[in-house]
Amino acid sequence: MIPKRIGIIGAGIAGLACATELSKAGHHVTLFDKSRGVGGRMSHRHYEKWGADHGAQYFTAKNSLFIEEAERWLKAGVIEPWDAKIVSLSNGVISPLEGNTERYVGVPAMTAPAKFLAQELDVQVSTNIIEIRQINDLWRVVSKEEGLLHFSFDFLISAIPSVQASGLVAGYSNELKEVCSRVKMLPCWTLMAYFKDPLPLDFDGAFVNHHLFSWIARDNAKPGRSVYESWVAQASNQWSYENLAFTQFEIEPILVKAFEELTGQVCDLYQTHLWRYSKLETPSEQNCVSDLSVRLGLCGDWLRNSTVEGAWFSGYSMARSLIETNEA
Repeated sequence: MIPKRIGIIGAGIAGLACATELSKAGHHVTLFDKSRGVGGRMSHRHYEKWGADHGAQYFTAKNSLFIEEAERWLKAGVIEPWDAKIVSLSNGVISPLEGNTERYVGVPAMTAPAKFLAQELDVQVSTNIIEIRQINDLWRVVSKEEGLLHFSFDFLISAIPSVQASGLVAGYSNELKEVCSRVKMLPCWTLMAYFKDPLPLDFDGAFVNHHLFSWIARDNAKPGRSVYESWVAQASNQWSYENLAFTQFEIEPILVKAFEELTGQVCDLYQTHLWRYSKLETPSEQNCVSDLSVRLGLCGDWLRNSTVEGAWFSGYSMARSLIETNEA
């Protein structure tokens, strides 16, 4: 096997999983991410005394390969089971959930598994790739911050949301452009709130029905978190889509009022965040896509389903498909 230089745009779980597998096979991999850190929606917002996981709230492990990966994260101490009281909340009525779902969270924050994966990888953060170019039969990337970068690659993989990926690959592959165009990603408005005193609510998380919010959770109930009372409330994808045009300044009073009406509690401090590409509208069984004729590939949770497991499996599958076809 001849080691190849492979670039991956996006250092969320999909990109990191892909890079990890390719690196184990002996290839030289470089990741780029526009954010200051890794993890994508496996994110955590830090404040002076409190914090909150404002993206992915927890994850489950069902696929045997991902179960093995989760066990590796457990042994590394970057995740723990979240033994939380999760309920259904409908029109003010609290009901227990059926089943016994094992939920995991990153410790001390949801970013921990991503940071663990990234520690042995070459990750270029704060690097927003806005264009790709083929020069002398190699792929080059252009960043918003520095223009044409010095890196060159035999193969390039996009591990970012479909709309952003399409903007990069559409000029080189009709096949990949078509895959991106078939996907609809829905947004999610999120409220993070701090309270001086613990809230008198008899649950740690709730799936909310018939309401603006679809999920609320006591973030400090997760293992390894701050002792200060903090909550996350995520609006439903449909409501977020219908209110996508609002600015953060406009949406904040709406979300704060909705939380107070739902729980009877007044927020002491709060902040909002919009995840513009939060959830795949229609889940699929497609793990990844590549156009070998131009040496471009796509992976990400938007190709399978919008879960941590789905993102990891997409990235892992992308790497394995290249290795098994001798493209990497």
